[in-house]
Amino acid sequence: MKRWGLRIVGIAVASYIALYAYSFYRSGYPSLPDLPDGAYTLSFKSGFRAIILDAEVPEQNGYNPPKYFRYLSVANRKRRYFGVPLEVQPWFKDAWSWCKTPTENEVAELQSLPDDLRRRVENARFEAVCRLDVDGTEILRGLVFSVPRL
Repeated sequence: MKRWGLRIVGIAVASYIALYAYSFYRSGYPSLPDLPDGAYTLSFKSGFRAIILDAEVPEQNGYNPPKYFRYLSVANRKRRYFGVPLEVQPWFKDAWSWCKTPTENEVAELQSLPDDLRRRVENARFEAVCRLDVDGTEILRGLVFSVPRL
């Protein structure tokens, strides 16, 4: 009977490790480029992957985790982040995009979004604009918003 119990525990542990490895792979972290200091990552289920360069996070007291553990949602637990991916060619969907704080012009252009999308982000803070650099041409990949965790 002990032997069966140990087998069941072993299968459960192996299944948990396999599920974690699959989640890590699906989130795109094996293809993550080198991150500069202060950059954080966000990966969404839609396939939108963002590297936030100038994120507002609480003081970390000199703690700089390795690149695979620099999640923005962990560094700033007071906010919940969501991304709005924009339509790009299929071969760019899994690429990591570089995101920066929006300029005043980009914030003003937010008013020209379709009504249904504007209603979805109505009370959210506009955190970042994400772009892909393709042969020297920048392609708009998506927008990142956040709301406070209540």
